[in-house]
Amino acid sequence: MTRSAAVRRASAGAIVGVVLGSGALLALPAGPELQAVVSFDGAPRTVAGVTVIGRLPHLDMAVVRGPEAALAQLARTPGVRGLDLDNPVQLDSRHDDDTSGAWLASQGLGGSAGLAGAGAHIRIALVDTGVTDTPALNRASGRLVDAVDASTPGDLRTGGVYEDGYGHGTFMASVIAGAAVNGTRGKALGVAPGATVLNVRVAQSDGTTSLSRVLGGLDWVRGHASQVDVANLALSHDRPQKAYGADPLTDAVEKVRAAGVTVVVASGNEPGKVGDPGFDPRVLTVGAANLDNGRVAPFSGSDVVDGYAKPDVVASGVNVLGLLPKGSVIERASSTKHLANGLFRGSGTSQATAITSGLAAIYLAANPGSTALQVKSAIRCAAGDLHGKRDGAGLVETTTTPCAGPDGKALDGSGDASGEADFDASSWSASSWSASSWSASSWSASSWSVGTWGCNGDCSDGGNNS
Repeated sequence: MTRSAAVRRASAGAIVGVVLGSGALLALPAGPELQAVVSFDGAPRTVAGVTVIGRLPHLDMAVVRGPEAALAQLARTPGVRGLDLDNPVQLDSRHDDDTSGAWLASQGLGGSAGLAGAGAHIRIALVDTGVTDTPALNRASGRLVDAVDASTPGDLRTGGVYEDGYGHGTFMASVIAGAAVNGTRGKALGVAPGATVLNVRVAQSDGTTSLSRVLGGLDWVRGHASQVDVANLALSHDRPQKAYGADPLTDAVEKVRAAGVTVVVASGNEPGKVGDPGFDPRVLTVGAANLDNGRVAPFSGSDVVDGYAKPDVVASGVNVLGLLPKGSVIERASSTKHLANGLFRGSGTSQATAITSGLAAIYLAANPGSTALQVKSAIRCAAGDLHGKRDGAGLVETTTTPCAGPDGKALDGSGDASGEADFDASSWSASSWSASSWSASSWSASSWSVGTWGCNGDCSDGGNNS
């Protein structure tokens, strides 16, 4: 299919939101113009009728605006890798009325997980809805640092305080690196309470976000890769085509990993499929397990991507304890259960991803200078088999023991330890975002889900949460 087919048809009303980059973030005007993300091989390109309104220089991308015919011409231009519409992505919270069951993030992990200082000096970029101070993790501690705000119109902001009106980011931060609080009996709320969380806000206070906003956050991460060890993306939405293949988000996370950052991503909460960008074979993808019954949660996404089984591992993702900001959207929801000790419970592959990011921090603290392939391999090697078909390498455990070289090959000579040896690069390229038959509606109808709050048992109504 020609590159012009990569320009997706949609009404102007379906393509709302903002653009990100080093320039201004401008609202999309009414009219026939479309807004899109374009990726370049080398120097940026443009054509008559297309206006560049935001640059993502560290990802070699830009956000552009123009009529469909001009965008189609740009997509055919030599040096343009691909072009796709910048449609909104809606965060969606689901709830459950059950009030039983609760797990600390570090339970069952062993080793130093949850101990004071675990993950010290490791920096985790949390690409999410922002973070509000809590007793478990706050800016005064020096372990919560505001990095960038890519969520609102105007210039990409740095140097401010980017709080969380929605609640998802704060909950994830507490699971990753929260300290002990009332109700945890002296144990840390998070897996790596010595790690530092870098707040990369990409969604507004109502939870709404867009492709370009998420890419804006990832552009900052790649541009500051020397100061970032792990990137946590507890987000997942439908892939924008029938076949798995490269697209704007997978393109971005691969570039972040190539810069030396371990990228940890949710598999998504829809059985039989893996969300975007979790299906990318080059990231560490995490599904959810229920520690109550020792099984993979029914809602946990899984599939085989060009011969490569996803997720890579599973982690606790049912009734995980965390904190929400007072007055946030999730905290105020009628179905969100307020526990007597001020804590909340969340379920989904979001929680599992946060736990695994904490384990990555513990490994890196003990093995500084490790490559992303080594981190991914070590976590896969340490995982325990759940005897299921949807758990990847198995249920995560704490590890500080290397099992692979910098290239992901097993130290014991048994072959590939990263799980990427079965990746069919030619098939992936054939399904690339510059030559696919996606429909615009696949973006606008998708969601970046925030998890089930208060889910118990097997979370059978998990839906597409993450």
